[in-house]
Amino acid sequence: MSDAALTACLWPLDRREDLLARLGLAAGIRALGPADRFELTYAEVAPTFSPRARAEAPAVIRVGAGAGALVGVVGYAGARVRLLAPNGNVVACEVASLSALMRGPAEAAARAGLEATVRGAGFTGARGASVCDALLVAAFGADRVAEGTRLRRASPSMAAALRAAGIGRRIAAAAGGYLAQLGLLVMLWWMVGARALGTGASSVRSGWIVVVAALVAARLISAWTAGRVAIDGGAVLRNRLLHGILALDSELTRATGVGQLMGRVVDTEAIESLALGGGLAAAVGIFELATGIAIVALGIAGRGHLALVAAWGALALVLCLQVQRALERWSAQRLTLTHDLVERMVGQRTVVAQEAPELHHRDEDRVLATYAEAGRALDRAVVRLTVIVPRGWLIAAVAILARDLPGIAAHPGAFAASLGGILFIYSALRKLAQAFPSLGAAVIAWRNVAPLFAGGETAVLAGETAPAHASPGPSAAVPVAPAPSAGALIAARDLGFRYPGRAESVLADCSFDIRRGDRILLEGPSGGGKSTLGALLCGLRAPTSGSLRYDGVERGALGAQSWRARVGAAPQFHENHVFSASLLFNLLLGRAWPPRREDVLEAEAVCRELDLGPLLARMPSGLEQLVGESGWQLSHGERSRLYIARSLLQPLSVRVLDESFAALDPETLERALACVLRRAETLVVIAHP
Repeated sequence: MSDAALTACLWPLDRREDLLARLGLAAGIRALGPADRFELTYAEVAPTFSPRARAEAPAVIRVGAGAGALVGVVGYAGARVRLLAPNGNVVACEVASLSALMRGPAEAAARAGLEATVRGAGFTGARGASVCDALLVAAFGADRVAEGTRLRRASPSMAAALRAAGIGRRIAAAAGGYLAQLGLLVMLWWMVGARALGTGASSVRSGWIVVVAALVAARLISAWTAGRVAIDGGAVLRNRLLHGILALDSELTRATGVGQLMGRVVDTEAIESLALGGGLAAAVGIFELATGIAIVALGIAGRGHLALVAAWGALALVLCLQVQRALERWSAQRLTLTHDLVERMVGQRTVVAQEAPELHHRDEDRVLATYAEAGRALDRAVVRLTVIVPRGWLIAAVAILARDLPGIAAHPGAFAASLGGILFIYSALRKLAQAFPSLGAAVIAWRNVAPLFAGGETAVLAGETAPAHASPGPSAAVPVAPAPSAGALIAARDLGFRYPGRAESVLADCSFDIRRGDRILLEGPSGGGKSTLGALLCGLRAPTSGSLRYDGVERGALGAQSWRARVGAAPQFHENHVFSASLLFNLLLGRAWPPRREDVLEAEAVCRELDLGPLLARMPSGLEQLVGESGWQLSHGERSRLYIARSLLQPLSVRVLDESFAALDPETLERALACVLRRAETLVVIAHP
C-alpha cells in the first residue's frame, strides 16, 4: 500500500510540534503564523491529490486508522510529493502511494469484494482498475480520510504589508501627479498673464488649450491613484486589525470592558477615512504651500509676504494646538460615553431593580452634558482654525500687495506672480486647515487602537503597560533560579503574577514541579490565587516574574500556542460557555470538524462515563441535539460535566479542572471523578476546602 520511502517518512503523533517546526524550516518559512486546520475527503485524494488538496501544502497530515501517524508535506511536483523524514531529509515519493495510504482504512473492507465484482462484469486490467476506483469514489467520496494543519507565514509588519500592497508606488505616483498639476498651473497663469497684457506670441496664445488638457489629465490620474491608495491602504489596515484582535489576550480585554473595546474598534474607521482622506488633502496643501511661497518670494512684495508667511505660520500652529487639545478632550468623553452606554445596556435589569426611578438618568444627563460641552469647545476651535488662518492670510496678503499698486505698470509680471502666489497659499492654508482636524482625530484614534493592531500579550487596552520580562540593569541583582528537577513535566520557579493596575501581587515566589502522572488537588480560600495559578499553568496569562517551563523548555521559547496545545483547562463555570450548536460540536471543540466516526464514539463513551447517558436518552437527536441559548437547556450540573468531557476529549498532556465538580451531587461526583482519573494522565484539580 505504501513504498519503503513513504514508510520512512512517517512521524509518531507525539512529535507533532517538532514536525511543525522542522517543516516550516524545510518550506522556507522563517516565522510561522497561526496554523489552519483542514480535512481531506476520499474524493480529494483519489486517485491522486486534487488541486485543492495540493494547495494545502506545506502541511502536517495525520494518516492511517486509529491513532495513525503523521506526514510532513513540503510540496507537490507533478506525480511526486516531497515529504520531510524524521531524520531531517526531504524525500520525494509517489503521490499515488500517499493517496493509497490515506484511502486504505476507508476502502479496506470493500475493495476486495468490489474488485471481484468488477472482474465478474468483464472489466480487467487498467479499465477494471478505473471502474473500481470510480465505484469507490462514488461510495466513499464524502468520507474524511485525513486531517491536517497547513502552515502559514506570520503576519507581516505594517510597513511590509503596505509595501506588498504597492502603497509606496501609488503614493509616489500621486505626488508626481500633484507636482505636475502645480507646474501646469504655474504655466497656465503665465500664459493667461501674457495673453492679458498682449505680449504673448500666437503659439503661446494657443498653447493654453494644450496646458488645460494636460492639467485635466494629470488631475484625473492623481485622483485615481489617490483613490487606490485609500482603498488598498484601508484593506491593509482592516486585515491588520483582524489579526491583532484575534491575538489579543482575553484577560486584558475582559479587564477593559466591552464598552471601551467597542469604542476603540469604532476608532479604526477614523484611521482609515480620516488619516487617508485628510492625509491626501494635507499632502496637496503642502505642495501648494511650497509653490505659493516660492512664487510670492519672486513677486512685487516678496519680503513683506515672506514675513507674513512666518507670522501666519506661528498663528496657525497655536490654533492647531488648541484644536488638538479640544479633540483629545472630546475623544475621551466619547469613549466614556460609549463605555457607559454599553455597560448600562448590559446591566439594565439590575439598574431597574435596584435604583430609584428618579435616579435612572442622572448619570447619563451628566455625561451627556460634559460630552456636549466638549463638542462645542471643539467646534469653536475648528471654526477659528478654518476661518482665521486662510481668510486672514488672504486679507493681510492683499493689503500688503495694495501698497505696491503704483508699481504695477513697471512690473506687471511680478505683480501677477504675487497675486498668483497669494492665491496658491490661500488654497493651501484652506486645505491644511480643513485637513488638520481629520489628521488630529486619526492620531488620537491610532493611539486608542494601536494595541488592537499589535495584539498579543503586550497589548493593554486599559492604558497601562503590560508587565514584561524586562532585562535587569547593570546594577540589578539577578537571582539564580534553581534548575527544574529531572523528569518534571511542568517546573515553576519563583513564579509571580500581578494584575495591571494593582499594587499587590496575587502570586509571589511560587516554586513547584508537576511530573507526568501526578494527580494534584489545589485548595484555598476565595481570592487566594488558585484560578490565577491555573490560568498561568494553561498559558491563559503570562507570569510577571519567575519562570515556567514545560519539559525543560521556557514558556516564552515554546510559544503560547504550543504551550496551550499541551496544557489545557476547564475554566470556572462563569468563564466557560455552551455554544448554540449540537452537543457533539460542543464536546469536540478541541478536535477537527466534521468529526471522524471514532471521535463520535469516544465522545459518547465519555458522556456515559460522566453519567450523561440519561441526558442523551432524553434528547430526541442525541449527540446531534442543538443545545445552548437557542436549543436544549442544560442544568448547572450537566454543563459542568459537558466542560469536563470537553477537556477530556482534547489531546492534552496536563489538564486543569477549575471548580469543575462543585455543582455535582456526591453520587454523580464519584462517577465523574472516576472517569477523570481513568482518562487524565496528569491532572490538577482546583477546589474550595
